[in-house]
Amino acid sequence: MQTTARDLLPSERPGRPASPELVGRRAQFTGTAVESSTRIEPEVVAFGGVSSLVLHGGDNSTILYLHGGGYRMGSPEAYTAYGTKLAHAAGATVVLPEYRLAPEHPFPAGLRDAVAVYESLVDQTAGPIFVAGDSAGAGLALASTMSVVAAGSTPPAGLMLLSPWLDLSCESPCYATSTDPYFSLATALSAREDYLQGSEHSDPLVSPLLADLSLLPAVLVQVGGIESLVGDALELTRVLATANRSCLLEVVADQGHTWPLIFPDHPDSTRSIRSIGNFARSITERRTAVSPTTQ
Repeated sequence: MQTTARDLLPSERPGRPASPELVGRRAQFTGTAVESSTRIEPEVVAFGGVSSLVLHGGDNSTILYLHGGGYRMGSPEAYTAYGTKLAHAAGATVVLPEYRLAPEHPFPAGLRDAVAVYESLVDQTAGPIFVAGDSAGAGLALASTMSVVAAGSTPPAGLMLLSPWLDLSCESPCYATSTDPYFSLATALSAREDYLQGSEHSDPLVSPLLADLSLLPAVLVQVGGIESLVGDALELTRVLATANRSCLLEVVADQGHTWPLIFPDHPDSTRSIRSIGNFARSITERRTAVSPTTQ
């Protein structure tokens, strides 16, 4: 039997129950309203045994989108509106998996789910596949891609990372200088404890900034100018540039953590989504031009 990327990941571990306070916060992540003119009826599909919402916005490509929430909150339903906008912008099918959350399911459960979905999409999808995510979901996107690359499996066509949380040491000086209220150092440390539960934050599968990034595909990084994760975004693009990898960094002044999700009607949010769509479309078009008989 062929070895998969998931076979090479650490074994799953027991977790602990979520606190009543966390359960209450999760309940706030409900479905989001979608304008009738852009509505896409979501389809529920299991990929690699992981239930996922699928939004069909076109057949240019497939975007595996891993939601944020500090590895302990968030849901596909809460990302329906944002995913719909991405699907239209990229002319793509967006897949939102319901990966398992901490503290009930600590590292590496969510990562194993993300890799399982990706490998299933590779088996079932003919066109380009992109991996994307925001905050902790961006960390999962990068870690799952590195796992796939390390296993010698088919890599994604590109990565799109919004407000990426990539270094769980949480030692960036930007935590002290940030004026953004949505992702503070205290929040990061609390989420880290729920997710790791004894695992080392220096593990490259936990902090993918520490991984060998020299074989990554093209990466788009978007970060708000006042948020605490500016340091993670800058370090990622520095490492990629030094390794001679294609990357595009977009810093949006005066915006904080995951602004397109928190302020969906802001012009900066519209531009962010358009940029992601253009990034995916441009890579897809280049791949099609090189191999006109395949997608």
